[in-house]
Amino acid sequence: MMLKRQEEEMMQLQARMALRQSRLSLYPGDTIKASMLDISRDPLREIALETAMTQRKLRNKKGKNEDPRRKVNIMLLSGQRLELTCDTKTVCKDVFDMVVAHVGLVEHHLFALATLKENEYFFVDPDLKLTKVAPEGWKEEPKKKGRAAVDFTLFFRIKFFMDDVSLIQHSLTCHQYYLQLRKDILEERTHCDDETALLLASLALQAEYGDYQPEVHGVSYFRLEHYLPARVMEKLDLSYIKEELPKLHNTYAGASEKETELEFLKVCQRLTEYGVHFHRVHPEKKSQTGILLGVCSKGVLIFEVHNGVRTLVLRFPWRETKKISFSHKFQLQMRARQSNQDAQD
Repeated sequence: MMLKRQEEEMMQLQARMALRQSRLSLYPGDTIKASMLDISRDPLREIALETAMTQRKLRNKKGKNEDPRRKVNIMLLSGQRLELTCDTKTVCKDVFDMVVAHVGLVEHHLFALATLKENEYFFVDPDLKLTKVAPEGWKEEPKKKGRAAVDFTLFFRIKFFMDDVSLIQHSLTCHQYYLQLRKDILEERTHCDDETALLLASLALQAEYGDYQPEVHGVSYFRLEHYLPARVMEKLDLSYIKEELPKLHNTYAGASEKETELEFLKVCQRLTEYGVHFHRVHPEKKSQTGILLGVCSKGVLIFEVHNGVRTLVLRFPWRETKKISFSHKFQLQMRARQSNQDAQD
């Protein structure tokens, strides 16, 4: 009876490990898997495209047949790379719609596509053509055979963070939130203290491994760098972490994957930097302090950066903001307050 139970537990563990593998790459350095979709493969579209290509060929003296389709890579929050084939005249919204359909999201209004420049994400205008946000040379065909095409990658990201994650209606939306916040914590795009980092790591272990079973898992069933930011591992004793995390993991026995992911989000939403989109601000030449501008649902936040540590120094709530302008310099104009706390211009 005992042997049969152990076999069943081992099968459950193997199934959960397979599920974890299906989550694809959450971690830097892991192999990224690719899926391919062709959003230009539409019968009516192809007839029109074939006609246009024929006309172009007749006009082309050299008789070259130029294919207007190009490759676009989309990095999903799971770490999966989605490879799309689309027309160069495609707008960003068409690509976004295909990604949403592929993922199966209902609450897609919370998400958007973004470009990545110097480690900063910038959301793209959905009505712009891909050529407006693509790198130089992407639109043109490689002049020499065998020469690689220009790489163009967009990132599927959360654009609007729910202030109260319990109001999220679909579990798949919660899972996408979990995937991004999980990685943002690891990459320190969202800062948390050491105690919270350990708490989030234990929740992630429960979500991804299920109930902790000492006789099956032992103490070396995960890699620390996959669950804790580098900063935390540098500060805390590694032997202490390896001993403490399985204990914390065990405290969530019986919690389902959905329950644990939601609890993970509830912990994250209490963080100061939850839902903040960061952008670097170039300080005056004499200043030794880095400045970060954070934009979130509550307003604009100003952070100072010393030795890689961000400190919140100013808050500009939207309700008190009169005007925002940018002309060589970024300017925020606030409303004056009366003694009775009513805002006026």
